[in-house]
Amino acid sequence: MKPDMIVGWEQHLKNGNVWRIEIQLPMQDSPEDQKNWVDVAVDVVAPTRDLACYIVSTMYPDYDSMCSNDEPIRTSP
Repeated sequence: MKPDMIVGWEQHLKNGNVWRIEIQLPMQDSPEDQKNWVDVAVDVVAPTRDLACYIVSTMYPDYDSMCSNDEPIRTSP
């Protein structure tokens, strides 16, 4: 099957469907080491911020904290 249309990253950005979700993930070299945290930004295509946060929480269930902007990422006009 060949698609009639492809909606790519740039189109999602233009339509306001890309959200940057920032999380903290645990990082530990071995079980006896003290946990450190790494800050990760995940860009997600979703129609709402809540859905983007849900997607990230299921992709990275061991996250410690999560934050995001109230507005999606947009391309410069």
